[in-house]
Amino acid sequence: MLVEWLANDVIATSPPPKNGVLFEIGDSSHVPKRGSKTPTAQKSRQSKYHPWFFGIRFVLLIVAWDVYRIPVAFRIIWPKTHPDYRTENALFRDMLQAFTPPAWAIWIIVLGDAAYGSKANINLIKKLEKTDHCRHWAFVFAISRTWKTIEDKAVKDLVTHLPRRHDKRTWVPHITDPSQRKTYWTYCTSLSLNDIGDVTLVLSKTGRNVSPKHTKLLVTNLPDATAREVVGLYQNRWSVELINRNLKSDLGLGHHQVRGERDQMEKSFGIAVLAYLFILRLTHHEIIPGKPWSLTQLPHRLRLRVITNQVAHNVKVSLGRGRKVA
Repeated sequence: MLVEWLANDVIATSPPPKNGVLFEIGDSSHVPKRGSKTPTAQKSRQSKYHPWFFGIRFVLLIVAWDVYRIPVAFRIIWPKTHPDYRTENALFRDMLQAFTPPAWAIWIIVLGDAAYGSKANINLIKKLEKTDHCRHWAFVFAISRTWKTIEDKAVKDLVTHLPRRHDKRTWVPHITDPSQRKTYWTYCTSLSLNDIGDVTLVLSKTGRNVSPKHTKLLVTNLPDATAREVVGLYQNRWSVELINRNLKSDLGLGHHQVRGERDQMEKSFGIAVLAYLFILRLTHHEIIPGKPWSLTQLPHRLRLRVITNQVAHNVKVSLGRGRKVA
């Protein structure tokens, strides 16, 4: 409740975008742990290509626009052997439905990597598009190449056998520094996927000679979306990676030694999210639209401002006492 209240307050004090587009981004991460007495600790790995780790897994939901990135909710993922276990996609859908977007948001674009490009998540967003009469909902998800079209053809065949002459070179500005840009080779087509319907599929890679294994598949339901627009929108997913790094390295997420019940573990995570939101609330005037910023610098500026105000207050009190004595 505190995270939701403070997140809404930070959003209200931040200048809204002119286009009314709000990004809702989900991602999961983990915090390493050494002791096995923590009830939420588990042995896991992100995929079969990543190493194993022992720690606590959690799901984070953030909102982003322009240069602003704000965490609005989080959930801890229990071990699979626990009776309260729920998948990260189920937790993500709960947070997505529980969050109330600000009034200025005309378009809500949900972003996620291949772990969140599930049929249940996509169908939920399509349902919200039909039931929400105040705004439009859309998605840009990365998907796995095992998906099939309504003609029962695997998307993998398109990635593997597409001739390179169909790839088009495009430039996309960096999300953290719009003055710089990154080159992508893309291919865009419209097709119908099983249990999803009509979508726009974009194949994206960082070089023309990059193998199909390193080609990213992006799907969206945005009307008339070009490959450059889809890749540019998907780049906003980097905001959640920045927040995860700030929470762990700067605010001590998961560093508390907690062995108790579920509520204590959630509070130990929530205090780091609250600290992030508290810093944004007190230093929101330091964040200038269109210019990059770092959470590492904001606390230093806040301390400098507090010290300066305290010194000015002490000088003012001393001068007032001196006048009374005179």
